[in-house]
Amino acid sequence: MSKFTVIKKRPSLSAGPILIGILLGLVGCSQPNYTDYSAFVTTPRPTVTSKAYTLAPPDTITIYSKRVTEISNHTEQIRPDGRITLPLLGSHFVAGKTPEQVSTELQQLASQYYEDADVSLRVVGFNSKRIFVFGEVARPGAYSYNGANTVLQTLAMAQPSRLADPTCIHVLRPSGKGEMVKRMTIDLDKMVKEGDTTLDAVLNEGDILYVPANGFAAVGLALQQLLLPIQPAAQTVAGPASIGTDLSGYPYRGGPENAR
Repeated sequence: MSKFTVIKKRPSLSAGPILIGILLGLVGCSQPNYTDYSAFVTTPRPTVTSKAYTLAPPDTITIYSKRVTEISNHTEQIRPDGRITLPLLGSHFVAGKTPEQVSTELQQLASQYYEDADVSLRVVGFNSKRIFVFGEVARPGAYSYNGANTVLQTLAMAQPSRLADPTCIHVLRPSGKGEMVKRMTIDLDKMVKEGDTTLDAVLNEGDILYVPANGFAAVGLALQQLLLPIQPAAQTVAGPASIGTDLSGYPYRGGPENAR
């Protein structure tokens, strides 16, 4: 009588849960915490930015004058070359100057034609300055900068999605040369649920808000990237199988005459 050795096969662990566990460990609480709070928050908190607004393309301005009728109530958009062209006064370079500076310069030009010329200028289209929101939000992209934009106000417009991690939103401030200068991390949950608006800073032109994905969303995105090479192959295998079935789902052979 022959003897057989029974070899018990050890249960294999599924790679899926292991992979998810590893990815969760990698993404959980892995967002950096930036603490350049003093660069964004001052006491008392200002209601507007401290920087003077300078004109740039494609801002739109309207000019007013009681005496110089040729330019009164004249609206002009600043051209890409930074100039405007006005009746009587001609072409004038305005980019990089404040509205007050341009008003003074236009008044000096108008004084050549009118005694006691008066000129005032108002910006009616703040089109050149932008702040930016990216990441897990419903409305990413550029937002008009008006000098009074705050972190909370901007995030309310951008609307973080369900995939977002509201506890570690980054506020980034690059320099005029495009180099990163200051960064801070804010907790939107704390702002909204506890009313703690300590870090609800007034933004500067060019500031960037980045809303990262939460841990589970990050795992899902990582798995999606891992499965991308597999999906086309799976579709190729499934493709021919669907050709050999009729509308009722039963397989058939030959041409249409043999179909059920």
